[in-house]
Amino acid sequence: MEKISLTPSRDAALQATLPGLPLLPEETGRAMRPRPPVDRERARQACAPMGTLFTVVVTTDSRKRQRTWYVVDPDPALAHHYAAHGLELVEGCKVLLDAEAMRPIALVDMDPASTLSDADPPAPLGFNPYWDLPPT
Repeated sequence: MEKISLTPSRDAALQATLPGLPLLPEETGRAMRPRPPVDRERARQACAPMGTLFTVVVTTDSRKRQRTWYVVDPDPALAHHYAAHGLELVEGCKVLLDAEAMRPIALVDMDPASTLSDADPPAPLGFNPYWDLPPT
């Protein structure tokens, strides 16, 4: 069996038969190193003055830039601090912190179903005429 050496003309001919599938991985010029794992103990200590660390979130945008966010159970004694950033604390809310600036960004409602009354049970998929009783 003979090995094929890829030349630009052969590469173009093969690519025409397999549209959309790259033959060779594209060179980016930079090696992608994996991001080190999040140190939860260090994050917990950093968030201690603002509340209790609930979870750590790492997001990646379209340019492959990663950002770290902390979700914190806020300390009610610091309500004035959060109000200075335009956030009014409500019962059961969490606060989203930018990990780089350690600045509160937004309020997060972890359980939106808690705002429903007991009279209206949640219907996750809507009314099913085969299984659900019609509303009276």
